[in-house]
Amino acid sequence: MPSEPLIYTYSGEPIVPFIERHSEQIQEGLLQRGAVLFKGFGIADAPTFERAAKRIDPELKDDYLGTSPRNRVSGHVFSASELPPHFPIMQHCEMSFLPRAPRKLFFWCRIAPETGGETPICDFAAVYDSLDPGIRREFEEKGVTTLRNYSGPGQKGNSVKQLKPWPDMFLTTDKDRVNAICREHELEAHWLPGDALRLINTRPAVKVHPRHGRKVWYNHTQVFHSASAQLEYSHIASRQKTLRSHGLKLFLKLNDLWESASQKPEERAMHVTFGNGEEIPKAYVSHLMDVIWKHLYIAPWQAGDMIAIDNDRTAHGRLPYTGPREVNVCWAAE
Repeated sequence: MPSEPLIYTYSGEPIVPFIERHSEQIQEGLLQRGAVLFKGFGIADAPTFERAAKRIDPELKDDYLGTSPRNRVSGHVFSASELPPHFPIMQHCEMSFLPRAPRKLFFWCRIAPETGGETPICDFAAVYDSLDPGIRREFEEKGVTTLRNYSGPGQKGNSVKQLKPWPDMFLTTDKDRVNAICREHELEAHWLPGDALRLINTRPAVKVHPRHGRKVWYNHTQVFHSASAQLEYSHIASRQKTLRSHGLKLFLKLNDLWESASQKPEERAMHVTFGNGEEIPKAYVSHLMDVIWKHLYIAPWQAGDMIAIDNDRTAHGRLPYTGPREVNVCWAAE
């Protein structure tokens, strides 16, 4: 069953003083439930959103080594994702493949979509508890290796899953600077022909929560595995029941078959294996995503809403949508 966040509904007090007055309850809600949702507060602009986030955690950051394309809106506020509306974003704890991931995330909806576009959340401690014990044990024993390929400056990727060139992620075209950042974050940087960049790193599959000590599923297998997108769209199609979702499910299945036939695993835009290099069976990923969807909490956005998330435990994603949508994000230090 989904774990619901602590929910506050607007009752006349603006968001910033409301958070100040309920600070202890909000922090306890983040610890016990993993997320706090603020409904109907009508947050109108990015500076107000940033001030509200800082009242919960003052140590906001602006470095981002994740995969999704983002644009800075103001200060520490960024667009949550510049991916097309039909593109699925699978559940993940932000930057879980790095040794120092953000401890909190904050999302704010400026423009709510016509349909879909929810930002589902998922308790990854509950996911860990619900996984098949044998599969879970194998991940815990072997760990997870992630591999990401990025095109060079001015180059286009060779896959629909290659989301941005490496200068957009590192905010520099200086390879020495990129190498230094990679060393700092325990990433292996492999420079390829055409100024392409391959990033590889191995991390534990599971994290112990720093405060309550529960084990948490904490890796990007359900994002980076070659079968992830088509498996995600199978669930999306069952929920949204649109021709577009069923068509995209078929397209992604065919695209996966094409990539498997035309590319080596290490050449794909994103790839994930066990830490010893063994391929992760598709059946494992299918089971994992079934468990995740059983624990999803999905609520429609209303313009001005905000949600605070404990990134050490609670994952997030995005469902496809129609119409204009603008959701912004900021995050706190590790």
